[in-house]
Amino acid sequence: MPTPERLANRSLPALLRDAAALTLTRSRGLLTVAAAALVPALLAREVIGMFALNGSATIVDGSFTPAPAAAAGGAGLVALALGWVVALVAGIAVAAGGVRGIPVDPRAALLLSLRRLPALVPALLLLAVAAVGLQIVTMLAIAFFDIALPQDVATAAVFALFVLTLVVLASRLLTVPAIVLGDGAASWLSHAHALAAGRMLTAGGALAIGVVVTPALVGMGAAALTQAQPALALVVAAVAAIVVPAVQAAVLATVYLQRRPADARGAEADLDRVDQTLSALSPAVTPVQAPADPAIDEQPTTPTVPSGLTTAERATGPRHGAAARTGPFAALTRRFADAAWPIPRSGRPVARLAWRVVTLARRVARLVRPVARPTRPVVSFTGPLAKSTRPVTRLARPWTGRAALAAALASLSLPALLGLGFAAADPWDGPHASRHGVSWSGEVLATAWPAGHHPVVVTDYGPHWCLDDECRDVRSRSSEPLMLGAPMPATAITATGDVVSAGIRGRENRAVKTDGDDAVQMQRCTAPWAPADSRPKPGTCEDGITHWHSGGKEGQSHLAVAAGPDGSVVVATARPLLPKADARPRVQLAVTRCNTVHCNRRSLDVLGTVEVELSAWLPEGTVTAPGYAPLLQLTLDTADRPTVLLRDPAGRRAWLATCPTAACDTARVTEIGAPERATDQAVLLPGAGMPRLVAGGDAITFHAPVAVAANGPGLYVLGTESDLAAPVPLAPAEYGSGRLVLWHCPPGSVDRARRAALPLLTGELFQAALVTSGDGRVLVTYSDSGRRYAVLVTGPPNPGKGPYCAGFGG
Repeated sequence: MPTPERLANRSLPALLRDAAALTLTRSRGLLTVAAAALVPALLAREVIGMFALNGSATIVDGSFTPAPAAAAGGAGLVALALGWVVALVAGIAVAAGGVRGIPVDPRAALLLSLRRLPALVPALLLLAVAAVGLQIVTMLAIAFFDIALPQDVATAAVFALFVLTLVVLASRLLTVPAIVLGDGAASWLSHAHALAAGRMLTAGGALAIGVVVTPALVGMGAAALTQAQPALALVVAAVAAIVVPAVQAAVLATVYLQRRPADARGAEADLDRVDQTLSALSPAVTPVQAPADPAIDEQPTTPTVPSGLTTAERATGPRHGAAARTGPFAALTRRFADAAWPIPRSGRPVARLAWRVVTLARRVARLVRPVARPTRPVVSFTGPLAKSTRPVTRLARPWTGRAALAAALASLSLPALLGLGFAAADPWDGPHASRHGVSWSGEVLATAWPAGHHPVVVTDYGPHWCLDDECRDVRSRSSEPLMLGAPMPATAITATGDVVSAGIRGRENRAVKTDGDDAVQMQRCTAPWAPADSRPKPGTCEDGITHWHSGGKEGQSHLAVAAGPDGSVVVATARPLLPKADARPRVQLAVTRCNTVHCNRRSLDVLGTVEVELSAWLPEGTVTAPGYAPLLQLTLDTADRPTVLLRDPAGRRAWLATCPTAACDTARVTEIGAPERATDQAVLLPGAGMPRLVAGGDAITFHAPVAVAANGPGLYVLGTESDLAAPVPLAPAEYGSGRLVLWHCPPGSVDRARRAALPLLTGELFQAALVTSGDGRVLVTYSDSGRRYAVLVTGPPNPGKGPYCAGFGG
């Protein structure tokens, strides 16, 4: 424990060691007052955030997203700041009592903080303004030194200026303990300057490290732990919130009460005034005369009651600061006490038994309520005993016992329990989402949710059939056409969950004899829930490879694939043609039907030719597909009529080829509008005249889209938001690089979308896809920081706030 003598002329490391020792020694009192002040503030912020959400939150894995702590905004920060000020003031009183050897009751310290609050607010505002000035000075110094000095010298100069300014401003924090302890002149800043004069580096450096740097480190550690364990975010925030003011209070008290050497001149804290303030916060101290020799107990004594105390109060001991009890029951108690008091050692058996009952009741009361332990009154003795007594000091137990500390630490879970309780009650009936990691890897090429079955996800490694709606259990198969079919492998999922795939294999695989032409490898995989007589067997795949008609020297073709109702495989091709002299590049659209993946029988239907350049789709030398939307898409309607969509890699244009019959004898190719970027996923929506190709950027203006789906009731867009709350070191709310948001434009909607907030992104979003079940359930899969997740969203989304569905007529 640092003493005034030990605090004289201490170095910076010694001051920090003393502050750390003081924090550990007075940890009960410091943590108790910090929890008592900050837990209500955290609860208030949680409640403010819940009402600020106003039904716009999603319940993800049993907790609100966005977190109410982040949604509370400025009002939540004000509540947190008030709680921190109260905790800091009360902690300074407790820590100063530890330095001076005067125990301080945390309850009295909290009341003192409320009384000092009006005087502290202006001082703290001035310090906040000074902190902003520090940032401005630093930015100006960076701008000046970068021009006038070399880079290395400029960096060192800026750092030195920043540290020096921080030390000077930190020394002004001595105004806070001066106001709390009632010391100093009328001008608190002048008093702080006088205290720090002559020892600026030690005092200011200790304050800068203990009050500014240490809380920042605690906040960074809490942020890292929150990212690793999001479920413990509120508990981690509460622990960080009480640790920070406890450390700050110990450092402020240690530096403020630092003494100068005996021969040194300079201002010091007025210890008499400090002790006077601390004594008013200390529990009652009462001298009691006790016998020095047990043998004297046998001599008769005549107890006298001091003025203001009755014998009943002497026997039971009123609580510290409590008024004497009145009323009929109190009078009866006093009569019983007057009868019982003189008979602790001799008397009738009934009186002796009554005395023991009263004593036992008092001991039980002390065990049940240790914080309200009564103070023994002053009892003066006369007679022979007066010559053989010595004073004994009895101290009422302050509010720092183990029970009080345990209650304070247990209260840290109240904000989290409050949020979990609201989430369980779900008063706004919002959407629910459950997230978990998945085992598949690679880029997601296609998703589907067959009616009556579970979702199916196809990546460039192969198909994955989910055995439950959340995709926690998955059956996977590998696929050569998808892994090796450059540049863009084609895949499709049937209405029953089967997967067909196709990819060009001839050019990079010398084992396939193509005579200079391409070869296409096709694959059909049967769903695990297919009938037992299916071909191939349920959960297996069948491959075939054949020559193709694209021409090996005419450029790389793009493929799209679909499964015919009779078990055939339909492949659409966009084949670049040899350019003529002084002519624009041309692409031929065609549809080939194969009876099986081995393509023993096939038919070719040329749909038409369009002028477009496809060679710029992939960078030179690239042989694998990027994580973009495919240029070529193929769909078959219920009458087996194909529809082929080709997008211009330059954007803004697309061509739609339709056939009146399945044979495609008289195909029609029509140019339609397209999104500005061909890499954005888009869906083809029917319109009053011509169908439209709609991407998320067209339907939802403001949020950048990453995935679109329209196989449910309306248009679904999976986008990202980056408007997260700023990190608060005392209580981190949310951290991340963005948030996934699911927007839903119901059929016929024009002005408003419905919104569901999804989990935070901790890193860069690698890929994202979504699929709807047709009845409102949505499965989202994405990759974040190298890990892949699946999120199942159920329930109606929340109403949006803006015309995000403008441009989508439904």
